[in-house]
Amino acid sequence: MAGPVVVPVLPTYLDPERVTHCAIPYGRAIAQRLGSELVLLSVVEITESLRSYLEAEGEQVERLIQRWLEQRREAISRLAAAVDGVRTRVEVLLGEPAKEIVAFANEQQAAVIVMSSHGRLGVARLLVGSVTFSVMQRAQQPALVVRARVPIPAPNAPVSFSPVLVPLDGSSLAEEAIDTALALIGQGREPLELHLFHVLTNDEEPARWEDYLQSVAQRLRDRGYPVTWSLGRGPVAETIAQEAVQRRAGLIAMGTHGLSGVRRVLLGSTAEHVLHATTVPLLLHRPRAVRRVLEERHAAAEPLRARDIMTPNPITVGPDATLEQVARLMLEHQIGAVPVVDAEGRLLGLIREEDFLVQERPIPFSAFRAPQLFGHWVGPEGIERIYEEARKLTASQVAHPAEVTASEDTTLSELAQRMVEANVRHVPVLRDGKLVGIVTRHDVLKAIAGHSRGRGA
Repeated sequence: MAGPVVVPVLPTYLDPERVTHCAIPYGRAIAQRLGSELVLLSVVEITESLRSYLEAEGEQVERLIQRWLEQRREAISRLAAAVDGVRTRVEVLLGEPAKEIVAFANEQQAAVIVMSSHGRLGVARLLVGSVTFSVMQRAQQPALVVRARVPIPAPNAPVSFSPVLVPLDGSSLAEEAIDTALALIGQGREPLELHLFHVLTNDEEPARWEDYLQSVAQRLRDRGYPVTWSLGRGPVAETIAQEAVQRRAGLIAMGTHGLSGVRRVLLGSTAEHVLHATTVPLLLHRPRAVRRVLEERHAAAEPLRARDIMTPNPITVGPDATLEQVARLMLEHQIGAVPVVDAEGRLLGLIREEDFLVQERPIPFSAFRAPQLFGHWVGPEGIERIYEEARKLTASQVAHPAEVTASEDTTLSELAQRMVEANVRHVPVLRDGKLVGIVTRHDVLKAIAGHSRGRGA
């Protein structure tokens, strides 16, 4: 029997519109075809800053966390109860969502991970972050990515995968996506229809590709599958997306090279650009050979490191500095964060410009959110009073523990990945626990553009 089909369902604070629910009908359909179990997986993240705040408020943190986990399990269990025709299991984990989703899928030897996505691309992903794209990058299993749509379909909504559009580039690696699609969704009552497609470049002769597609199509027909094929010309991602619409494809199946870090942010991949261009579900298969080649290339190259792009000896404050002094430093030097250090230069935390703004926070034991400033819930007329009182707060009272830190040897790729996963804009660089520099998203973007310190344009 095949492994389970894993459908991550994100908590409301990460997915207020519940777009991850769009993936459930597709996960259910695949589980039915495979005769396997459907797992609805939810991951609750308790950041260090939230934990510190709760402890400062005198809350019994572990009891609160357990109650949140129980509430989340109850909510997902109600969702699972509405799924018919397949064995369904609910799992609720504690941790960083993308990391826990991938670890769970590996541990359970999942057949596929089915997720929804808004389809954000390029630098926007670095600036905004995305659980789906992080899972796509890390997962060893095939990933079916469903573009979010409104209204959200019912869990038992019918799903049709046929015909499956398979873009091919002439490589055996690209052809592996065919076998992945057949293994996952080729077990239906009717034979799965396949449509093979190649996008011609300006200098390619159609005759060669006609012979190639006909050859692949015949091999599949010999296995009993109805197959058609066609050629197109134009921008690759947009042409694939247009062909999917014209063929009324139920699915696009293609390989992905699985680039990570900066190269991924800068270049993306054809698969991701197709996801951005189409509303058709996209089945991504990452060939093992590609992963090996990328790992070898990464090991052989000499990457940029934190020391190459960081701001050395950044402006800092001591734990007794007032919040008013911190604000003046930020304005004077036009910086977005100030590290708080002790007398020996050891990092105690960060004060960020967003800490001075009212932010919506989840209300404990509730699905609702409310405005909060400096740890105080903000009433209709209370913001001026909070600001006035906060001027005398000390840096140690306001600073948040750094969610991400780096050493001077941390690679640029690792930095970009950590910033995406944690959705942070500033990463302190430490040597033996002492602050020696700071890397901002602006530093990373300059490095991507080829203008980092020590490197010519």
